[in-house]
Amino acid sequence: MIDIHVVKKVSIKLSRLLILLLILVTIFASLSNTTIAIAAANKNEDADNDNTLCLFSVINCVKDSSLLQKIEESELADELFINSVIDQVNYTKLEKWVDDLSSFHTRHTKSGYIEDAAYWLKNELQSICEGKVYFHNFTQTDKVTDYHLKNIVCDKKGLAADNLIIISAHYDSRMQYINYTNGRAPGADDNASGVSAILELARSLSQIDLKNNIQFVLFSGEEQGQWGSKKYVKYLHDNNVKIDLVINADMIGYPSQGSNKVNVEYDRGNKVPTNDISSYIVGIFMKQIALEYAKLNATLTILSNSDYRPFEALGYTVIGVHDGGAEQNPNYHSTSDTPDTLDLKYLTSITKLLLATILELDESSH
Repeated sequence: MIDIHVVKKVSIKLSRLLILLLILVTIFASLSNTTIAIAAANKNEDADNDNTLCLFSVINCVKDSSLLQKIEESELADELFINSVIDQVNYTKLEKWVDDLSSFHTRHTKSGYIEDAAYWLKNELQSICEGKVYFHNFTQTDKVTDYHLKNIVCDKKGLAADNLIIISAHYDSRMQYINYTNGRAPGADDNASGVSAILELARSLSQIDLKNNIQFVLFSGEEQGQWGSKKYVKYLHDNNVKIDLVINADMIGYPSQGSNKVNVEYDRGNKVPTNDISSYIVGIFMKQIALEYAKLNATLTILSNSDYRPFEALGYTVIGVHDGGAEQNPNYHSTSDTPDTLDLKYLTSITKLLLATILELDESSH
């Protein structure tokens, strides 16, 4: 269950206050060993009538107008900082990464090209990601054949010892006929787009000190049934690694619903029902972030079938970001899923959404 204290200070913006308040209530209800408090000040038009709403009276109600002004100034400073960072998202780098990944003949998990792609991605991460970059090696047996595969991880350590957010995407590709192992499968939208966003996030955050620990993880074997993410989450779980949140980017470059629309996928009715509410509240939070920082209208949809599934099955809070293209992109799982079919401005906007989400969560963490 999510253990991110998203609200450290009180926002005087009503819309954000309500969203973050919901997150706090969710966390409070979910974690018996966590004490959470929030105070929200409500001033009516009559300056003499100072009504204050207090929740979880563990801390004093905010009545000091000077304190409210400081909160507002802090909130503004956070927004200015986040905007300054997301303005650095580089369209040209995203384009190059999509082009380079799509230039592999295929990234089919059972092909000989998958290891070449893995080493290329590791080299890219080592050049941009401030943190330890390594392979998570695993073996998958399928129809008596062993496949020796690699997930790629960059650990960006934060100032907090406990909080871990995983930002993930799968790097393999396929044709419509999944056993066509060596057929041309450029996989630009599915999922060079998501991988490119992860690389740009790692680059953008490389010189920023964060409170939360961040893992940028690129999975193989998603197309065969989340092979890489299943192995990786088992590894983390077996080693008692605490995961606060998983955000997965899968197909984020083809604006099938319009250039200002994106799907934010939340958990509902899957293997572990106790993480549903927290996922939904984080989805609401991201919906606001999308509009505020990326000028995107986010639609909340339920989880489909990507690398967040194995994490959800072990009780972790998960979110997906998706362009809706699996149903509406005519190039899905075909040789025509090439870079020229993507909208790079749209991919840039979704990358900004992901980056702003990481930064907003971090600004509000302990």
